[in-house]
Amino acid sequence: MVRPEMKVAEVLKRWPELLEVFLEASPAFRKLKNPLLRRTMPNLVTVAQAARIGGLAPEELVARLNRALGVEANPSMPLAEESLVGTPPPAWLSAPVGFHLDVRPILEGGGEPFAHIMAAAKEVGPGKRLVLEVLFEPVPLYRVLAKQGFLAWCEKLGERHYRAHFYRQGAEGGIGGGKGVASLTEADWEAYQAEVFIEENLEPPLPMMRVLEALAALKPGEKLLVHHVRRPVHLLARLEEEGHAYALKDLGPGRVELLIRKGG
Repeated sequence: MVRPEMKVAEVLKRWPELLEVFLEASPAFRKLKNPLLRRTMPNLVTVAQAARIGGLAPEELVARLNRALGVEANPSMPLAEESLVGTPPPAWLSAPVGFHLDVRPILEGGGEPFAHIMAAAKEVGPGKRLVLEVLFEPVPLYRVLAKQGFLAWCEKLGERHYRAHFYRQGAEGGIGGGKGVASLTEADWEAYQAEVFIEENLEPPLPMMRVLEALAALKPGEKLLVHHVRRPVHLLARLEEEGHAYALKDLGPGRVELLIRKGG
């Protein structure tokens, strides 16, 4: 049966027919029609979190999914301690704003703001805040941005207006170090064990899949050089989530080099 703590991606992989149940449950799930988006954010979001994003009670969405499978079950709901709304404001809330981003128009249009958020996070230096205006509490982002050295807090300003604050701590929590792994240096570019080329006409999610397959073939500590045509924001988030160190070089229009050292 479907349980609230299962990732949406896991549910859709095991029971593809449940995609229609998600789509009928809330307009917020329309983005799941996009095959690329089904391979990115659903890997970070649980069914319970997805329900809240869609304006549903977690138990309601779980029950709908299980009924579609012919299962009458009421699994226990996870505790809501991951929510930060209503918790005391942190001392760092007075820190200067490094980037302010309103993703509500993107969400209302059925789009996926994840790439915009990750790009904005890269512009925020230590000691500054990323401030997001969103339609719901962005619980899945807490863990993703924590691995980049961010602390989080969120406030509810209206029925469909939340303001999330992310404070970047010192350089030790910076981008590219995933899970505490030391960042790559210029010397690391001198040697690598594998190489991947991404062509301009390669449609998503094939570029990410090609890189992840090449990375899977390496041993921990070995390096992969990727010749890309653009900054692969979703891939970078995936690397950080899995604890792989990386470094990026923008060489001009249509030319980006990404060096990845396999973690583990």
